[in-house]
Amino acid sequence: MVLPSLAAAIVLGMTSRAPIQAEAYDPRVVAYARQIAAGEVEPALTDLNALAASGDLNAHDVLGEIYAGATGVVNRDRPRSCEHFRAAREAGASAAHNYAQCLWEGAYGDRRLEEARVWYQNAAEGGFLQSKCALGNMIAKGEGGAADPARGMALCREAADAGEPNAQTDLGDYYGAGTFVPRDYVEARRWYGLAAAQGQRNALFNLGVFDWNGLGGQRDLESAGKWFEAAYAAGRLDAASLVGRAALIRAVPNTPAGPVDVALLGKAKTWFEIAAEKDPDEAARAQAAVALAQISGYEALSRQHLSAD
Repeated sequence: MVLPSLAAAIVLGMTSRAPIQAEAYDPRVVAYARQIAAGEVEPALTDLNALAASGDLNAHDVLGEIYAGATGVVNRDRPRSCEHFRAAREAGASAAHNYAQCLWEGAYGDRRLEEARVWYQNAAEGGFLQSKCALGNMIAKGEGGAADPARGMALCREAADAGEPNAQTDLGDYYGAGTFVPRDYVEARRWYGLAAAQGQRNALFNLGVFDWNGLGGQRDLESAGKWFEAAYAAGRLDAASLVGRAALIRAVPNTPAGPVDVALLGKAKTWFEIAAEKDPDEAARAQAAVALAQISGYEALSRQHLSAD
C-alpha cells in the first residue's frame, strides 16, 4: 500500500509529523501542491509538472504522491506515479521508499526485488521507519535474496516498537496467521489496536474481522460494524458491504421470520447502496445488489408486522 510520505504529506497539508519541513521545498512546490489538495487542480498541476520537468526532485516526489491518489482529487495513475518516484528517488528517504515500493510491485515491468531491497535499505538508513519493516518483510520471506525470518521479523518489530503503524499492522498479520511466530490472536489484536489508533485502514478492517469471528475476544457484530465503518472512512471501500452485512444480521436475527429492527435495516440498506456503487470488486457490487433485494423483502415483512399490530 502506498501512503503519503511524511515529507510530501506536510506539503499536501495532510500531517505535521514530517521530518522534512515544508520550508525545505521550493515555495512554489508547496503552493501548487496545496492548491491541488484543495481541489484547485488546474493550472496548479500544470505548473507543478513544469517544475518537475525543470529537475526539481521534490516536485517529482509530490507529483508521485498526487498521482498515487494521496489527495483524492486527481485520478489515480500508478504508472505515472512511479515514473515520478523514479525521478525523485535521490530526493530523500521517503522518495527512496516510494521508488522501492514501485520496484517491489513490478511497476516498471518485472518485479525487481533485489533493487527493491537496496532502496528500502537506503530509505531505512535515512530514518524512514516504514521502509525498515518493508525490508524486513522481504528478508523474512526471501524476496530478492536469502530468507532470514528472524532478522526480518526483528526489523519489523523495531519499526513497530517505534510506533510505525504499517509495521504494527504487519506484525498483527504475522501473529494472526501464525507466520514466523506462534499464532496469537490476542497479540495480533494488540498490534492492530496500536495501528488503528493512528488510522491505519487495514488494521481497522482486520479488527472488524476479528470481532466478527470472535478472534482474541468475544464475537461482537456491533463492534465489528464500527471497525468496518472506520476502515471505510480511512479508504477501505470494500468495507462498506461488511458494515451493511453486520447491520442486516442484527436487524433480522431470526431470519427469515423476523422480527425486524427497522432502524438497523435502514442502516444496512444505506451501506449496501454504497457498496453497490463503490466497492472495487465487481462480484462484491453484485452481491450488494442482491442484499438490497433481500432488504426489500424484509421491509415488506416489517410492514406486515406493523399491519398485524
